[in-house]
Amino acid sequence: MTDLILCHSALAENPYYLVALGINIYSIEELCFLLKENACILDDDVLDKDLCTFLIEEAEMPVLGKKLQYMLEEGVTAGEFIMTILEDSMFLSDEELSEVRQTLVDSAGLDRNRKHKRRGDNMLRNKKYALALDEYRYILDSMERDYDRETYAAVLHNMGCAYAGMFLLKEASECFFDSYELSGERESAVSFLLASKACYEPEKYDRLLLRYGFNDEIVRDAQRRYEELKTPDKNSPQARILDKLTELRESGKISEYYRVLDETLHNWKQEYRRTMGVFKTTY
Repeated sequence: MTDLILCHSALAENPYYLVALGINIYSIEELCFLLKENACILDDDVLDKDLCTFLIEEAEMPVLGKKLQYMLEEGVTAGEFIMTILEDSMFLSDEELSEVRQTLVDSAGLDRNRKHKRRGDNMLRNKKYALALDEYRYILDSMERDYDRETYAAVLHNMGCAYAGMFLLKEASECFFDSYELSGERESAVSFLLASKACYEPEKYDRLLLRYGFNDEIVRDAQRRYEELKTPDKNSPQARILDKLTELRESGKISEYYRVLDETLHNWKQEYRRTMGVFKTTY
């Protein structure tokens, strides 16, 4: 989510976990915003009785919640379910509702694997790496390698990106190489070398170069990117925090130093948990 939502309705004490997006929801406004913005990647897992319970018990929308319960019992499509929430909540304009309805119609024609890839890519962009990997594994488990080589290779490459984001560089290098073998894409080759250089000893990396015989341009590109990553960005948030900690310690402001240190460690832990997708709330 990139927009700020000012919520006027009830805020839940126990949020609802929307599986498709890997996010906790605290209000009906937030639910409507997310359904609108992500209509193209939502699937049948939105047909969830726990969402009905959330609307009844937490969001103070008992009429809507019970209506959705009845619809689930009678049988309903994901599109109908989503549109009922959006229409009955009355947060969107008629034009916005029409746009969402058309998006749902268009996305209904996507096969399940392409929809899961969209969801995985969305998770990857939002640095929810473990959840992205779940989506990508679903695709690989349900698709023959040679059925759609382009999609299969793209999924493998993005799995490599997710593993790299989790600092699992050996797994990342394997995914990048498998992707390169299928697609021959230069970016996958460079990413393979970059991940390999970061996780292997120099001697093993040199043997790897001899074994696979990548051309000099690809090797130089990987080396250049590796050197760039090794060079710390002095303007990054992490660098500024470390500079501040150093300044506090050297000036003798010990209590403030530990306060900032504790806050920083807490934030880093929260960010790590978010990337690992461990925020799911169970009723």
